[in-house]
Amino acid sequence: MIFDTHCHGYWKGLDHRADDVRANMKALGVARSVQVGADLESSRMALDMACRWGNDTWCTVGIHPTDCQDLPIDSHDELLCELERLFHERRDKVVGIGETGLDYYHLTQGKEAAQKAAQRVFFAAQSELSRKLDLPLIIHTRAAAADTVELIKKNGVKRAVIHCFSEDLKFARDLQEWSDEIYFSFSGILTYKNAKAIQAAASELWLERILVETDSPFLVPQAVRATTDVNEPAFTRHVMDFLKTLRAEPAEFVEQTVWANSHRFFRIPV
Repeated sequence: MIFDTHCHGYWKGLDHRADDVRANMKALGVARSVQVGADLESSRMALDMACRWGNDTWCTVGIHPTDCQDLPIDSHDELLCELERLFHERRDKVVGIGETGLDYYHLTQGKEAAQKAAQRVFFAAQSELSRKLDLPLIIHTRAAAADTVELIKKNGVKRAVIHCFSEDLKFARDLQEWSDEIYFSFSGILTYKNAKAIQAAASELWLERILVETDSPFLVPQAVRATTDVNEPAFTRHVMDFLKTLRAEPAEFVEQTVWANSHRFFRIPV
């Protein structure tokens, strides 16, 4: 049994064929998913999908760093109030805050300082909301590893996942020492031939802190890249199967442990 802990099933390319997406999940043993919000509108869409898909689907609500970097910094209070309202609307479905974080890869030339400042403000606000609501934080980091670690510690973030892990073992070990409730989620990137540092981290990290995801419709796993450019939750199977080749533990044990990790992280009953 596999749990796609981070996907965007409401996104263009997936939203119009929900029945096929769910059938494909079932065929490949992907039993559960968390639909992740990236701004206020997509957070609403993620919640709607979690409600429509039934008792095997949940969601998070949040503001992605690239979706907040050009917003007025003083707008975070209003947006966070709206995210909190979504949580109270369906407490049984909203299981995390985010995705939030830092993304220096998509900064606009000439606006770098202001955009970094906005990303940090929105990260701090969402980390505070996660503590207030007792929910984990979903963290995106790209081209900002050192600042991400610094910001996690500065804001006292203890319960979080580094989604779509794309850093190295040192980065992960630093955060493991900081908190035993920080998890690391591996996506289709893990399966790419040039992802040696990521593969090394996946092979060495505590298995009890590993999750798997697709980040669909992005980051199609290597096994199916030749046949499609649209990722979907079912393809978590390919991430899991590749992870098994990297681990010393028996394959069945790896799958069972990651399944249990996913439920423990989100506090969802197995």
